[in-house]
Amino acid sequence: MEMKAEALLTLRKYEEVIQLCQETVVLAEKNSSASETTEWSGRLWRTYLICKTYFLSGKLEDALELLNKHQQVTNVKESEGRTSQECFSSLSTTIRELLSHKAAGNEAFQARRYSEAVEQYSAALARNSDSRPFSAVCFCNRAAAYQALGQVTDAIADCSLAMVLDATYLKAISRRATLYEMIRDYGQAANDLRKLISLIEKQANNSGLSPKVLNKHSDLKQARTRLLSVEDEAKRDTPLNLYLILGIEPSSSPADIKKAYRKAALRHHPDKAAQLLVRNEKPDDGFWRDVAKEVHADADHLFKAIGEAYNVLSDSDKRQEYDIEENLRNATKRVSKGGRMHRSPEQRYTKQYDRGFNPRPWQSNRSSGSRSRWSGYDDDYW
Repeated sequence: MEMKAEALLTLRKYEEVIQLCQETVVLAEKNSSASETTEWSGRLWRTYLICKTYFLSGKLEDALELLNKHQQVTNVKESEGRTSQECFSSLSTTIRELLSHKAAGNEAFQARRYSEAVEQYSAALARNSDSRPFSAVCFCNRAAAYQALGQVTDAIADCSLAMVLDATYLKAISRRATLYEMIRDYGQAANDLRKLISLIEKQANNSGLSPKVLNKHSDLKQARTRLLSVEDEAKRDTPLNLYLILGIEPSSSPADIKKAYRKAALRHHPDKAAQLLVRNEKPDDGFWRDVAKEVHADADHLFKAIGEAYNVLSDSDKRQEYDIEENLRNATKRVSKGGRMHRSPEQRYTKQYDRGFNPRPWQSNRSSGSRSRWSGYDDDYW
């Protein structure tokens, strides 16, 4: 039974692992004629596998709660073996460390210490290579910090990594669409918004919402409205925001442009993009092969945008022409009919979409003083 549970865990069939462990522990205790020590040993491996399952599926708080309960029981169990206790202790230490880094990152982000937030999320990512959902949250959170620092390409890259680790992560998809809008890559933004709409529809349908209710759902309506606006912008064939891609100001010198390009090109080279994800994984694993392909494709698109930015801005004539056109675009956007300020698609939708989609809108929210998990960073993962 233990081998079967471990095999299911290896296959990442988490619900089946928990179900097997919970169902068989009661049956084993009823039918067992073995000693108390043997019975206790049977409970140990089940408890450990449930904890490990929670951890791997991103439910670190649930895993830690169960580990704490286990510790309270084992304090009076002198017969427990050293090896099993070391396994529990090691897992507990890892989870506490990861949650500590994430909490510190969230706190720094709230206090607008964005560089510190990046460091804390990076520390959590460096420590973790097993819990894919937790890594996805850390990448998406770090993307928010990079965005606040004006490092948009770094933020896009992190969102891409979050999305390959968790293809249903709505916040990462929405954030990357916003970031693509910021650099005026409206084609890519539209692709992400279509993906977002498809997932919202799927999640809402799985939750039992009728088509009539679904069509009126505010998140879905906003996503569709946003997509129409982005598609309209895409038809204008507006050039990319080259300065934002390199993370520099329009007043930057040629030396600054060259330095920024070298840094961005080295950081986002397609061949290096998936290194952090696969450093401790088996290269022949089918999942990671697919991940490597997707990450490479996303990085290649970003790398080409970086190259285009340098190609234009490093040439004095091309840069001058681009700056003139950019100034005209900005002047046109400043004033619309009636003297009201023009707002770009990303300005209109970024604020509301940073909240993301709540797949359980019919349930009551937390207390009014709590911070939304969709605002800026994720406090937890579900």
